[in-house]
Amino acid sequence: MQYLFELSGENPELALEELAALFYPSKFVLIKKFDNFVILESSLSEIKVKELAERSAFLHSAAFLVTKLKSLSLNELGNVKWAFVKIPFCVRAIDLTGNQMSMLEARLAGPIYDYFVQKKDGEIPLVSMEKPKTTVLFVITNKEIYVTKMLWKVSKGRFKKREPMKKPAFHPTTLKPKLARLLVNLSRAKKGYILLDPFCGTGSILIEAAILGCKPIGVDFDAIMIKGSRKNTAFYNVKARLMEGDATKLTKILKPNSVDAIATDPPYGRSTRIGAKNINVLYKDFMSSAHKILKKKKFVALLYPDSINAKKLMNKKQWKIIFETSMFVHGGLTRKFLILQKR
Repeated sequence: MQYLFELSGENPELALEELAALFYPSKFVLIKKFDNFVILESSLSEIKVKELAERSAFLHSAAFLVTKLKSLSLNELGNVKWAFVKIPFCVRAIDLTGNQMSMLEARLAGPIYDYFVQKKDGEIPLVSMEKPKTTVLFVITNKEIYVTKMLWKVSKGRFKKREPMKKPAFHPTTLKPKLARLLVNLSRAKKGYILLDPFCGTGSILIEAAILGCKPIGVDFDAIMIKGSRKNTAFYNVKARLMEGDATKLTKILKPNSVDAIATDPPYGRSTRIGAKNINVLYKDFMSSAHKILKKKKFVALLYPDSINAKKLMNKKQWKIIFETSMFVHGGLTRKFLILQKR
């Protein structure tokens, strides 16, 4: 089966990696990439793909690819097997050609309407833009037209209630929920996984992990941060195991090979207690410590400033680099994403 995904325009590269992480350990074949869209081939069911999309941070939509057309002629539209459509339905269109044809969606709904009119059972072809049972999405390019069945579409403001300023325990370095969700997904954490954030701060990653069904553990060198995490997790009614501890000596508080995933946003070394001689020593010792408590072949997702060369500080015999990229944030701050797999 083939699926069409619309990726976030903020960083399509990150969105595609998140998609790969969501599918993991299932495999897919990348069929095509254009604009902010990708077409994948996968054996996963529509229900499973919808579930994966719902937990994403950087996806805009997911759809089942029904067919491809060469044109929008009535003849081609009339040959499409519209049996997948359930009433009431609606039609949406994304025109990447820039032609901006007038009344496009209404015109595309015509052949579907006619299909139901001509059916022997005489089902009334109702349209509902607010609560359709099926949304038929057309993605129109200069070469092909993709007819799809929408499985999931992002809703506006879904992270709004968990923005840093909404939390009872606030800190200027608090990670926004969207990026926290992204890190959890990049770590390949699945429902029921024990996920560790060894620099948990006020708990943004822990909250997103818990919402996704993980079993989060938060560790921080600063007791005030642990207190903040406790307030915030309680406020959002999620559970997390919280401990004051040293991220460079994790075996003192956690058993070896006991953690399924690590997602974290370590200190930047600016006006913060880091619990190490300097920031480079902190990162180097943390990655060595993380290797001991993480299960074999599992993943670490790191977010850190580009002023730090995390790759140089890691032991390449212990870690395999899966993915890396940068994302401009604001001013002089560019953040790096690094995904490592324990060898």
